[in-house]
Amino acid sequence: MDKALQARVNAILTLARQQDWRDPAFTLLKAHVCAELSAIVYEDVQDYEIKNASRVHLFTSAAYQRIVKAKVPNSIIQILGEGDFRERFFVVRGRYAVVLGAIVDDAGILAVRGTVFRQLWDWNANVDARKYHVSPTLVRSPFSHESIGLEDTHFHRGFFESIIPQFGSISDEIKRRVGKDKSTTIVWTGHSLGGAMAAIGNAMSESWLTREWLRERLPGSVRGAYTFGMPRYGGLGAVCCFVGPHHIYRPKDLVPSVPLRAMGFADCSREYAISDSGEVGLTERTDPLDLAGHLPKLLSSLQAHSIDGYADALALAVGRSRP
Repeated sequence: MDKALQARVNAILTLARQQDWRDPAFTLLKAHVCAELSAIVYEDVQDYEIKNASRVHLFTSAAYQRIVKAKVPNSIIQILGEGDFRERFFVVRGRYAVVLGAIVDDAGILAVRGTVFRQLWDWNANVDARKYHVSPTLVRSPFSHESIGLEDTHFHRGFFESIIPQFGSISDEIKRRVGKDKSTTIVWTGHSLGGAMAAIGNAMSESWLTREWLRERLPGSVRGAYTFGMPRYGGLGAVCCFVGPHHIYRPKDLVPSVPLRAMGFADCSREYAISDSGEVGLTERTDPLDLAGHLPKLLSSLQAHSIDGYADALALAVGRSRP
């Protein structure tokens, strides 16, 4: 077993056990745990990803970059080995998403990342045609039989189709480890595309509006999500109807500014700016006035987008060293 990974995992599990995951309130320590798990999921790299790796994805994680350059597949589960670690962790791999599950006592933390089959800057192409509309019923008027709903109640179709089909496999893995009847608290997390998928997974599995529609439901209670540097994943109607994640972003990271609001996408309702020195504050974002004018800064933006930068800043915010 990889001793370095074992030490990191032990440190993360120790801190995770000290948190009350049943409480959906935002805390920096929970964000710190989720950022570290979001970094670790990048280290599960299969052969097909190495063959298709793009330059964009090399900026998302230093560990991912090392694995791709070495051209040697890496399986987190195989590295963790047998015994207690195998019982606490699982990986669900789909064509467009990889999910690392961590069972922490009565909580299950699901860390999501996208695979190289989705290019980072392809969101702008035909994005208006890739909206997955949902029609939740909010209320019924006592004077009418018609339902009252909101416009723009849609999710980014590519993100939606990437994560929802994984629900069945995720549910099976959780039940196998905690039992069918035991109460489980589910928390989603992810970085970049993985963050957008985690946000949609959280919205669909937490809301009473859609939970009953799902053929494959996650066991237990969903208690929120922590995402990092994620793109916009839905319209204003979806943001209003469904619970959103706690989204942490770095001001120099351009990824949270796409797809553009002009394309029908909206920011989630709880966003926190984090500085390189670890200062965190609830804020409201604005798009750059001229996104094209920021293209010369694309390289520095991609570097600011790295999960390592987010994890470093959160470690400073909580006054701890990274595991």
